[in-house]
Amino acid sequence: MSNLVTYYGQTDLVNKLVDKYGQYLEQLDRRTKLLFRTILSDYVFRADSMSLKETAEKIFTSLLIGAIPEKLFDICLILEGITVDEAESLLEALQHQLRWGNAQSK
Repeated sequence: MSNLVTYYGQTDLVNKLVDKYGQYLEQLDRRTKLLFRTILSDYVFRADSMSLKETAEKIFTSLLIGAIPEKLFDICLILEGITVDEAESLLEALQHQLRWGNAQSK
């Protein structure tokens, strides 16, 4: 059981992400979705004080994870200028996919 990427926040910006990675972001694996969720959560917490790309760079630097995976960097570029509401909507969709949908742990 999988729902669309977003429930109430399907915007032109989010549609660009859907067009590139699929309706359920099925081209992203579980790890990438977990990392994306972490980036979005930090972005929402900071309430637009940094861009999504800057947020990702900060997280990867502070956690010493290494370089940002190409797909995540691409996602940050696609979502440049994302609003907090759009980010919240994506967080909700990712949570659903990680728990019940195409990215749940096996």
